[in-house]
Amino acid sequence: MSFVEAEVNNSLLLVRPSSLLSALTGLFETSWRSAFPMHFSDRVPPALRTIHVRILELLGAGVTDDAIAELLGVSRRTLSRNLEQLNQRAGTVTRFQLALYAVRNGWI
Repeated sequence: MSFVEAEVNNSLLLVRPSSLLSALTGLFETSWRSAFPMHFSDRVPPALRTIHVRILELLGAGVTDDAIAELLGVSRRTLSRNLEQLNQRAGTVTRFQLALYAVRNGWI
């Protein structure tokens, strides 16, 4: 299965999009238009650290803890410490409670 069609003719390489590439491009464009933004609001409290904002955005997008740590370039333990700080600040215990607090208070 190829994404492009290639043809060699007199030392000239012609590359044309294939129907599969067109279908995948259309699927991507449709998905992109219907997706939610990663940053839901500009109402971020000034005391909220940048890493905390990113963590909340990624949690809100449904990204797993392991993937968040990898995306942020931190260890799983560092991510856990930051989540603990967010939970303490919000007075929450679970990720769900933290998400509700963050939305209700304009963090995301």
